[in-house]
Amino acid sequence: MGAYAELDSLIALQFKTGGFTLRHNQPVHSLLFGRRASHVRGRGLDFEELRSYVACDDVRSIDWRVTARMRKPYVRVYSEERDRPTMLVVDQRINMFFGSRVSMKSVIAAEFAALAAWRVFHQGDRTGAFIFNDDATEEIRMRRSRATVLRILDRIAYQNHLLRADTPSQPKPERLNAVLVRRPRLPP
Repeated sequence: MGAYAELDSLIALQFKTGGFTLRHNQPVHSLLFGRRASHVRGRGLDFEELRSYVACDDVRSIDWRVTARMRKPYVRVYSEERDRPTMLVVDQRINMFFGSRVSMKSVIAAEFAALAAWRVFHQGDRTGAFIFNDDATEEIRMRRSRATVLRILDRIAYQNHLLRADTPSQPKPERLNAVLVRRPRLPP
């Protein structure tokens, strides 16, 4: 910890990702598929239950053998898998270059992004990043690989080391909005 984030310490954080989760408790509303069971029931591959037919059920899910045996309609319910891709937005602007005696705010942001990237990678999901400062934005496309995580960490450390208290650059608070506006236009 200190004034700057070091690449070695960001890489070492991969062994400290067991104590938290990025999973939310609300149902997934995305139409994406992937490795995680969602709270949404649907036409997935994993059989979940057999239950009585309700008027709003899809007719295609009726189990005709059980229906014939029980003499009333039954449906098979499957759980779908969903991918949970994560796009990190890491702020390394000059206004992040302050802090306490222990660490700068920019270093804390870098460490949190590293923890999140490692956690997503260890869960088997895709991760990508927008790492930006007052002048430039680096985009790293979402991939499911260790090389992508290492590239994200390298670019975070690089931009973190560009911060200087005597920098001639003026703070640009609108940069965060500009980065957030770019995100929806990217393909998955």
